[in-house]
Amino acid sequence: MKKFKFILSMTLVIAFSYTITSTYAYWSSSVTGDQDAVLAEVPIGEWGIAVGGIEGIPEYVLGETYSVGNYVWWEGKIYQIIGGGYASAPPPSSAPYGPFNEIYHEYVPTNTYYANDVVLHEGMFYRVLNAGVANSSIPGTNGAGWQNMYSIAWSTGQTYVQGSYVIHNNKIYQAVVGYNLNTNEPGTSLHWKQIGSMEWNPYLTYAQNDHVTYNGTLYYAALGYDLNVTPGTNASWRVKGSIEWSTYAIYNKDDIVIYNGIYYKAKFYTTGNIPSSHNSWAVYNMPTYSYNANYKVNDVVQYNGGIYKAINAANAKVNFPGTSYNAWNRIDTPNYQTYNTYVVTDHVIHNGGIYKPYNLTNANANTPQTTYNAWNRMDTDTYQPYNTYETGNHIFHNGLLYKVVNLTNANANEPGTSYNAWNVVNTSEWQPYNVYALDDYAFYGNYAYKVVNANNANNNVIPGTANNAWNRIGTLYYQSYNTYIQNNIAIYENVAYIALQTSTNITPGETGSESYWAPYSNN
Repeated sequence: MKKFKFILSMTLVIAFSYTITSTYAYWSSSVTGDQDAVLAEVPIGEWGIAVGGIEGIPEYVLGETYSVGNYVWWEGKIYQIIGGGYASAPPPSSAPYGPFNEIYHEYVPTNTYYANDVVLHEGMFYRVLNAGVANSSIPGTNGAGWQNMYSIAWSTGQTYVQGSYVIHNNKIYQAVVGYNLNTNEPGTSLHWKQIGSMEWNPYLTYAQNDHVTYNGTLYYAALGYDLNVTPGTNASWRVKGSIEWSTYAIYNKDDIVIYNGIYYKAKFYTTGNIPSSHNSWAVYNMPTYSYNANYKVNDVVQYNGGIYKAINAANAKVNFPGTSYNAWNRIDTPNYQTYNTYVVTDHVIHNGGIYKPYNLTNANANTPQTTYNAWNRMDTDTYQPYNTYETGNHIFHNGLLYKVVNLTNANANEPGTSYNAWNVVNTSEWQPYNVYALDDYAFYGNYAYKVVNANNANNNVIPGTANNAWNRIGTLYYQSYNTYIQNNIAIYENVAYIALQTSTNITPGETGSESYWAPYSNN
């Protein structure tokens, strides 16, 4: 049977002076894992203290004096002394700031935690942001003390900053302000903007020429104020691609509308006045396009059932509406028109989606959904192959949430198909195409790993398969691929060792390891 080797994978913070204040939470600093991933509890046999204890780590003796940083075991558990001298009772401590810290990856209410410690609690991992707050609260209940490292589900117990992304009710939101983000639920306040939605939201701030949908209709902001009023009920919002008269719209001289099937032209500024019964309107005989006639910019004609406005007089004269670019724009529909000339604020409907020009030159030369760097679809939070994405953008794809990490590669590759393009961010399971940085963490095969060398860990390097890449941290067993540094403490064959220098693949206690490992003792 293969002999298992194990490691007490702790990096001592300072020189070997026994003034250490770290717990197992420190050793597993930044462990990543999704909310369903749980590290297995280490059984007594794995610690090797079922019979006789570990050489170098003694059983606690009540009344003896211990130094800060010493290790002891008691009733099957290992503790670190964080308060020097002697205690009036054996481990565990009765409350935080007591003399003992249990060495355990799960949150222990009586342990004392320090900034950047990481614990597992109810299937999620938390990092200490503020030790004073964390030691007086349970993970997940106070965002000032604990950071939920893996779930981006919005929570009142989490701390957010402007630009943060969260998931709430299966929708992606981004923080548009930097305050009160954990007390204002996304979708119910001005603090959060839904990604991939154009639905009008009374809590958001809009500007002139912004576009929204409301009750299935596309609107644009005709004015720069009163945009938190429901579209279709005031003058600030106008229906996109419609010349139907609206009681709320503001009309200027020569504006043309249709009312009850009859065309009218405004004689002067007017609003709220019914065209058929007010002197601000005159019946207008809509002309039909005539080839080679002289037209001025903004002249309006009808042709083949559509209403068109001249945008280039010379081209309009010699080109039938709807047949040539930069001549006529169709104005009575929000649907994409091949020969319309669009501006950067325009939005169009095409094949059930709403699109906005991203690159104006390309947009005016290409149909939406046919080429990259032309149009961006705006009404969905799922990946669109022809959208142009920017660094930090978040999208859904095949049930996972992705984030752009490399702009060039992300815009050339589908999420989950190429390294250094998109990172999966809604799971802590190791992802072959993710880009990992030094000290990032991931789960693979139910074990937790930490990046110790980013150059070696990336580009489909599976954790636990290469030297000096990933360190496995959720176990006490020695890992041959781990990189150990000076003052790490390892346990091998019931003997505790301390690392004398950096090493990989050098087993404690074996021949040739003497310059790398020495027996560990509290003394």
